[in-house]
Amino acid sequence: MKTRILSLLVMCVLLTAQSGVALAQSRGWSTVQAVPADDRLIVKQKDGKTIEGRMIEANETNLTISRDKKVVNILRDNIAQIEHSRGKAAKAKWALIGAGAGAAAGAGIGATKVDGSDDSEMWLPIGLMFGTGIGAGVGALFGASRRNREVIYSAP
Repeated sequence: MKTRILSLLVMCVLLTAQSGVALAQSRGWSTVQAVPADDRLIVKQKDGKTIEGRMIEANETNLTISRDKKVVNILRDNIAQIEHSRGKAAKAKWALIGAGAGAAAGAGIGATKVDGSDDSEMWLPIGLMFGTGIGAGVGALFGASRRNREVIYSAP
């Protein structure tokens, strides 16, 4: 019984590995050529540099992207990997989430400073304001970095 379970487990692992290889092979240069113009690409070169830009054109030997209003041509032989970035960054959504978390944390910290003396009641609203502002800023920064990225090409 143990050998049967072990053999099924090995077979599943091998099939999973084979499907991953087939998926990686389907991400060839033709996938890069099919990317619509003006879509955002992140190109990792073999020398370690990363270039972000908007797709202009891809032919058999060259990738042309627009970066900082300049046209950049990259030879296919110099490219290690290309990622296709889709969707918009959800900055507002994450800013609201951060503001809520920051407000709760700030209010909690402010509430610990309230001890019944004359000026101690001001710490709760101060903690609430600072927590909301800091949380919204951190949330917006986090949201700006969150986009769907998909590897569409890896050099052989």
